[in-house]
Amino acid sequence: MISASREIHSINLYRNGYENALNTFKRIKVEVSSNEDFSDANVLFGTADVEETAATKLAAQTINLTTPVTARYVRIWQKGHCIQNTNSSWKGYGNGVGLREIEVIAKLKDGETLPDAQETRNIALGKLPYVYGLDPTNIAAISDGKQDDNYAVHNSTGERWLQFEYKNRYRIHEGSSRAPIRWSA
Repeated sequence: MISASREIHSINLYRNGYENALNTFKRIKVEVSSNEDFSDANVLFGTADVEETAATKLAAQTINLTTPVTARYVRIWQKGHCIQNTNSSWKGYGNGVGLREIEVIAKLKDGETLPDAQETRNIALGKLPYVYGLDPTNIAAISDGKQDDNYAVHNSTGERWLQFEYKNRYRIHEGSSRAPIRWSA
């Protein structure tokens, strides 16, 4: 959720990865909406598989919009992933959805300016999300601010999501902003 509807120009999805493996992320779908219930959902990508290659490993999946879309909420769907080791013949399938960052690039409103660098901070750092339909392992890693292989795993099937709640209102600006996400697989 973004604090108010914004003119979105692109979205970057950064996924978890493995040093000696490549993934195919299954049935990805990215939607945005101005309403929390997604009654006016606009599909920006999908439903399609995204195949990781040696050249794109750990790079963002960038969804560039030819025409900007005004929205406040972002929803990402994924149905697990296929994994292929690069140092052996092992391969397999997992129902895990591993996103380490979602970056929403939006236009500032008229008269709005970017904050000074010292004003920018990770408002999710150290906070635990509300989880629905999840039985997570290592949930504290979801907001530890690190981009490493110590990440949260949901361990669940069916519809589920996580949601960060904040008492205060925060402005999310163009740039590398981490926004609370709601996802299902």
